[in-house]
Amino acid sequence: MTRRIAGFELRLPESWYAVPTEAPDLVGDWARSTAAGIVAEAGTSGGLDVPAEELATSLAAELEDVGRAVADTGIPGLVTAALVRRPELGVVDAMVTVTAQPDLAQEEFAAQLAAGVESSQEHDYAFASRFDGTSDSGTVEGLHAMITHFGELGDDASGVLEERVVLGVFPPATPDMVEVTAVARSVGTFDDMPQEILDLLVGLTVETETA
Repeated sequence: MTRRIAGFELRLPESWYAVPTEAPDLVGDWARSTAAGIVAEAGTSGGLDVPAEELATSLAAELEDVGRAVADTGIPGLVTAALVRRPELGVVDAMVTVTAQPDLAQEEFAAQLAAGVESSQEHDYAFASRFDGTSDSGTVEGLHAMITHFGELGDDASGVLEERVVLGVFPPATPDMVEVTAVARSVGTFDDMPQEILDLLVGLTVETETA
């Protein structure tokens, strides 16, 4: 009998906020209320250099952008969270998405990662490195990449580097896997992004059932 992934949960540390991407109409209200709460809590300990209302508005716009971007992918069952480490800056530091992929073996996923880097028409990879690891939920196949995004002003425009980590988690005794993708606001957001995203898998629980 084949076992299939029936569900998963990724419990994240503080500073990560789950995004209600399953209800796109609620993203705007969620972003505003969440931003207001984050800024209000940070304000109790001081350290806000600009008006709280301005910070909350800035942070809400970024949280909403995350929610809209994920909703626009149209991928069902995509779980998303946003990282806000320093509310006083009014920015989202990173986002992570998690989804289950049926019938995707580790070797095939690794080949997809390699092919994506070598033949990508969408991204300009400044750096890409494969790595592997382990977690309580299964073996891990990963990609750590730096992607250059150029502006719209032509060749003279400077590029912006995006740091990204993609992990495939392969639970035992099932042909399915869980894909975890993390995108940082900028290079330097994490001291060691691959390791820090691997560490998040401590909170990953995968449920399987007999098909």
